[in-house]
Amino acid sequence: MTEKILYDIETISSNLGLTLESMREIPGMYDTSADTALELCCTLPGTIRSNILKIAVVGAIKSGKTTFINAWLKDDLLKRGAGVVTAIVTRLQRQSTLTARIFLKSWDDINQEIEQALFMFPEKEWNPEKNTPGFDLRRERDRQFLNDFNVDIFSDLSVSEAGLRPESVTITRAVEGYEAVKDLIKPDRSILEFSGPLFETHKKFTGNDSRAFFVRDVALGVTSPGLDPDIEIADCQGSDSTNPFHMVQIQNYLTRANLIIYLISSRTGLRQADMNFLRVIETMGLMENIVFVLNADLNEHENLKDLMSVEHRVRKELTYIKKDPELYTISSLYNLFCDLAPDLSRKNSIILDLWKEDANTTAYLSSMTQRFNSRLVGRLSSERFYLTVANPIERLRQIAFMARQRLSLFSDLLSQDLSKARGAMDRLAEMLETGKKLEAIMDNSIEGAVDQLEREIQKEANALFDPLQGTIAKDVAHFIGGCKIDISLYESKLLHHGFENTLYLMFQELKSALDTFMTQTINARVLGFIHDQEKAIEGYFKTLYRSYDINPHEISPVKDQDHQPETAPGRKIVPIDLRTIKGILGLSLPTEAFVTRYNARIRVSAMAKFGLFSLGDIIGRLMNRRRYTPGVSALSASEKKIKQEALRSVVNHLEAYQKSVTRDYLIPLLEAVSRDFKDKLVARCRVCDVEIETMEGVIALDQASKKAQSRTLDAMAAGLTKIVKKIESLPVQYLN
Repeated sequence: MTEKILYDIETISSNLGLTLESMREIPGMYDTSADTALELCCTLPGTIRSNILKIAVVGAIKSGKTTFINAWLKDDLLKRGAGVVTAIVTRLQRQSTLTARIFLKSWDDINQEIEQALFMFPEKEWNPEKNTPGFDLRRERDRQFLNDFNVDIFSDLSVSEAGLRPESVTITRAVEGYEAVKDLIKPDRSILEFSGPLFETHKKFTGNDSRAFFVRDVALGVTSPGLDPDIEIADCQGSDSTNPFHMVQIQNYLTRANLIIYLISSRTGLRQADMNFLRVIETMGLMENIVFVLNADLNEHENLKDLMSVEHRVRKELTYIKKDPELYTISSLYNLFCDLAPDLSRKNSIILDLWKEDANTTAYLSSMTQRFNSRLVGRLSSERFYLTVANPIERLRQIAFMARQRLSLFSDLLSQDLSKARGAMDRLAEMLETGKKLEAIMDNSIEGAVDQLEREIQKEANALFDPLQGTIAKDVAHFIGGCKIDISLYESKLLHHGFENTLYLMFQELKSALDTFMTQTINARVLGFIHDQEKAIEGYFKTLYRSYDINPHEISPVKDQDHQPETAPGRKIVPIDLRTIKGILGLSLPTEAFVTRYNARIRVSAMAKFGLFSLGDIIGRLMNRRRYTPGVSALSASEKKIKQEALRSVVNHLEAYQKSVTRDYLIPLLEAVSRDFKDKLVARCRVCDVEIETMEGVIALDQASKKAQSRTLDAMAAGLTKIVKKIESLPVQYLN
């Protein structure tokens, strides 16, 4: 239905555009407002087609996200069971041929990421020559250092309570993947493309941890008929990644997604990692967009009763996050195997047959799959329709109304009855004067609204970000103050690696904890703040729009019943469409602001403490006191200085973050919304934008010219009648 309506809209846009073009033949009939309408008719089809619905598939590692997407596509296109813990978000859209685009990092991206993993490590260890500043993975010396360093210094400390240490993972993957990708990485970011028979090659990057480290993003074009051409699905890698910056990539996509499908494995149920991430989504203000799927592992459940008990428990636990959660229990692997049955391996065919023996369970899962698919299709179709169809229909209805008004007006102006023409002129002058007054009032109101909203945005931002009184700064200070580092774990490292290397390990532990706190708690709150500000902008202008409930008939130049148009914009145009506006501006959240950069003063302050303790040791020896090792005491003292400087770095980061979010995102969005809002209001009250002198010239035309132009009007009238009927024939039940 939607696809047919989209085709009809494109046809109507084209025909209306031709009608507007024909206005040029009559002096005064084509003006700036007609030109704006023509531009809309030309651009509307492309705008509609480019408005892609985004669906994010999220969940913990091994929850079955990739299998779920493969089952949706009814094809085993994505590598299953890879468990890649990277920042990759794999996006899929329907295309005519299988195509994979791998967006690679640049050498600068890679080296900067490694330098962050080495932050606080003494540069003299990996750059003894001092004549080649900065780390470069392309240098054999630097790669050898990473290899020796990773084996030596981490050893028993490579795993923390949170899992693998992020810096250890970064270094390991950089070293392991280098040889495979060294000839593919460029000085600038680049793209690899695999299409047709080479499509499967992309799995070497998306299914391999080491190669995936060098990838920024993946976009796949698939030919599956199960994927609507106007929908994008994103496989967001494990939400329980130990690297906090991978969470940033997921958060960034979620802010742009129309729907979030959160997968929970029936094998594990809701884990702490799930609850943590769902709290993040809740803080971001996105719970209204979420649907839950309990992905059933049929090998883990004896019967339907066992599976239902897990479903009941998960549903109950989800109520702590969201009231009345929308939960569906399905088996992605079972659905995929059923679709691929003729082509399954012998082993998988046997597994499928065994599963089918439990008729009760498979029947329940099939019915739930049908319910899920029906609900999903309905939800997406509804959102797709209102986002990309309902509003354009009303815009076209308005343009048709404007054209009919002009047609009626110029029919009177070209009339041989001079009194009738003069009456039309008087009505036109009255309409133009009324329109100017309304526009002046709107200008003042909109300007005042923008000023007020801008002040409110700045006020809310200050309350959140202020380095002294802001709630975020206070929470960060509280977290850093309460973050305890067990110095005893590093005592054995002091003798073998020395103070500087051990200090590096201690700092990386603090940095990892702080980065995780920033991404999961603080950034989520900031995204929630941005979400709230967007809603406030949207709500404010919707309210303002209702106060300008302009009826075009009231300012129409046509008053008598004989000339009333057959159609008028009987339904309101959606006043605010943030998604479209952001798309036109290319406006997106400043993702770089998510990443805290730590100041080199941390190292200087920490080393200064070690110098004091070392001086005390020398003085003690000269005075023949008992010899002692200053390292442990210095580490303890350095911890305090590290925390102080880390807090300073975060505060500086927050100040820059505030400017970036307000100056580069919210304020430009507000200004764009106000411009779009005004354009829509002006279009409702401006049927014509002509000079009275031009209209006097129309009345003064000789009879032959009037007759010729009247024939043009008759042709336009016939065309408009067909267009109006086509608009009215669209399924208006979807617009109510």
